Amino acid sequence: MAFLNSFDKMADSESRFEVLEEETHYPSTHPKSIEKQAEDKPEESLEEKEETLEQQLEKLVLSVKKNDTDEEEEDASKDNTDVVKKASSAKELGNKFFSRGSYLDAIECYTTALKLCPTEEEYSYNRAVYFSNRAACLLRLGRTEESVDDCTQAVTLSPTYVKALLRRAEALEKLDKLEEALADYDAVLKIDPTVRTAVKGHERLQKIVHERQEKMKAEMMDKLKGFGNTILGKFGLSTDNFQMVQDPATGSYSINFQQNPGQQQPPQQK
Repeated sequence: MAFLNSFDKMADSESRFEVLEEETHYPSTHPKSIEKQAEDKPEESLEEKEETLEQQLEKLVLSVKKNDTDEEEEDASKDNTDVVKKASSAKELGNKFFSRGSYLDAIECYTTALKLCPTEEEYSYNRAVYFSNRAACLLRLGRTEESVDDCTQAVTLSPTYVKALLRRAEALEKLDKLEEALADYDAVLKIDPTVRTAVKGHERLQKIVHERQEKMKAEMMDKLKGFGNTILGKFGLSTDNFQMVQDPATGSYSINFQQNPGQQQPPQQK
């Protein structure tokens, strides 16, 4: 465990509430971050930095395996503080891999964070962050359905987690599940109506969904008309003998029979 004890120093003691900040187009509803990057540290060479991250990931995986073995020998009522910090440190390492574009390594870190983080309700937000961050990686890798699943896990744990809702909306849109994506944008706007990504997404999809619904309605009516003509033709009639009139107030339809559809019908008396 020596590695993780030193590894914990990478993150502030309250940094477990930090979310993946590289996705700047996803506004966060969580209180402003209290975690600061060490901007004053001298820059490391890219090769040295990459090697360090790889070494840290290897040690992280090994330490988790050792932690699993130790847990079998420890009392179930142990303090969760240590594992919560380790989960946060795993998440921080995942963020660094994500910013570097190493999405598979980042996924392994977020998965490790989920393994370490307790499942009690008080840690629901932490786990939601880990699921949402992993979903961002999966989306970048084109594993869109898996990304939706992770976002759903995050939203289940934290229903007002805007980033997870926005990521799921984006993933659903990529899967062409526009009505579901629209519902997520709507959910975000109910939480915070000023989120521009949700405002624009809602406006865009609402128009597309409406056009699709109208097109599907027209296609359905054409199919019904063809089927109706097949049946009515046996009686010397066609669907032209029946006029559908939509009530503008309710949107419902009424059907009027016309004996001679080619002739203009006299106005009805009121």
